[in-house]
Amino acid sequence: MLLLVGCGGDGYTPELRAIDTIINEKPDSALRLLDSLSTEAQSWPKSQRMRYSLLTMKAQNKAYVPFISDTIAKDLVSYYDDNGSPNDRLLARYLLGCVYRDLGEAPHAVDCYLDAVNHADTTATNCDFYTLSSVYSQLATVFYRQLLLSNEIDARKKASHYAFLANMPKLGIYNIDMIAGSYILMNKKDSAEIILKSVLEQYRKHGYVQQALRSSKTLMFLYTESPQRLAEAKTLMDQFECESELFNEQHELPPSQRQYYYYKGLYYEGINELDSAEYYYRKITRPNMKAAQKDPMYRGLLSVFKKRHQADSIAKYAQLFCEANDSSIAKKDQELTAQMASLYNYNRYQKEAFESEREAERLKIIFVSVVAILWVIGGSAFAFYRAKKQKTLADYRQNLESLGKIQSELQELCGENGDLPALIARKNEEISHLQNRILEYQKHQSDNDKANLEDRLTNAEIVNQLSELLNGNPIRQASREQIRQVTNLINEQIPAFYNALNTPVVLRPVEYEVCMLIRCHFKPSGVGKLLGLDEAYVSNVRRRILYKVYGVEGNPKDLDERIMAIV
Repeated sequence: MLLLVGCGGDGYTPELRAIDTIINEKPDSALRLLDSLSTEAQSWPKSQRMRYSLLTMKAQNKAYVPFISDTIAKDLVSYYDDNGSPNDRLLARYLLGCVYRDLGEAPHAVDCYLDAVNHADTTATNCDFYTLSSVYSQLATVFYRQLLLSNEIDARKKASHYAFLANMPKLGIYNIDMIAGSYILMNKKDSAEIILKSVLEQYRKHGYVQQALRSSKTLMFLYTESPQRLAEAKTLMDQFECESELFNEQHELPPSQRQYYYYKGLYYEGINELDSAEYYYRKITRPNMKAAQKDPMYRGLLSVFKKRHQADSIAKYAQLFCEANDSSIAKKDQELTAQMASLYNYNRYQKEAFESEREAERLKIIFVSVVAILWVIGGSAFAFYRAKKQKTLADYRQNLESLGKIQSELQELCGENGDLPALIARKNEEISHLQNRILEYQKHQSDNDKANLEDRLTNAEIVNQLSELLNGNPIRQASREQIRQVTNLINEQIPAFYNALNTPVVLRPVEYEVCMLIRCHFKPSGVGKLLGLDEAYVSNVRRRILYKVYGVEGNPKDLDERIMAIV
């Protein structure tokens, strides 16, 4: 048995070891070589069959072949837990995460990526830093799609660090390059510019000229936003057109790169050469172009015709821009819906078993302890609440009894036809006082919860942050993270709010965000500024929501009143 185990080794054959050396650079060639060994591999020992499967999945992942099942990947994780090196366990878990990525199960993918990181031995001289960098890069992509930009930036930095340790400077620079895009989304454009300049310098330092030119397009866009920096934008454009290999013999860009013409149009519009700006805006178009992709072209043309005061063209391109913008928003809504569905698809996100019986017992003990503590806390809170409620109820009953007693005394006195005007007046005062106390108690019982709710909403930290954005100079738009915090606030304080507005129809994200901000006591004009929308557009959105949810065609204020009534 010892001899058999010794012969098994790490599962590499000379052919598999040679294939492993070319997978990262030539995955298609590696797949063809692996395929040629498929029949022979069926008769190999288990260690070699598992190595063959591991390398096949690695090559498929590098060649962008989508995975459709997690069976093989789970077998690899199980096998290498007992038979592999830290690098093997790192790679197996990374590939399992990639499987769940392709299956649309983001939580399970993140779980596998983090598990893979925990199995990497970064102190070892032979640590697979390249795969570790790839793990963090995939994590960053998942975080970006969920708009968790701070998490993405942290993952990108680690991906870059390990890429340089793996002697893969191109990959390391690329991950830093991606951080700039996240800073732009966070409206930290100065930080993005610093990063982009550093990235361009590093790309050229390592000889990656074409990558530097492609990355420079983002810097062009930043420069075209400022009239004082148009000359810098022009320098980058001249360099791009002179050195880039993307242009064909007619000096035209391929369809996937035509966004560059939008930046060039912005430059010429910035220097008031409107004919040139119009020419480059129109060059964005291509055959079979989707409506959402025409958004920048129509945006640019609309801006040009506004400056020319051409009313007919303004009307035409305003309509086209609105249609393209609506199509773009709808596409983003679909993508966001798919991402949210992916995020909350926990059908497969279940642990198969605890790692050991001891772990199970430990969790059981913790669970029992927590339940006991919660019982004690809950019992104490309930006892305090009940005692307070009983005291309030006792006061209420005592007031009722006193009121009845006084009314009886008053009736007896009046029945005796006595001349008791002073006594009657005093007793009437006592009756009035007690009645007011009773009414206050009853009103407090019905209004207390709603008053507390409104107070919690208006004084919430995120609401104060948004108010500061509106009071600032200049007024700033709310970030996606702040909108997410508003969502959490509404979910916590008004659990029924989402279902009240999304049953039986489902609102688009922008529609639901308008509703949430109105419920937080923001005026429609403020809602538009926080979301980066025109006030007229916000009014149209409110009318559309009123009809979709309540089946009523009316004034947008009717919707506001209905929203404010949801508790």
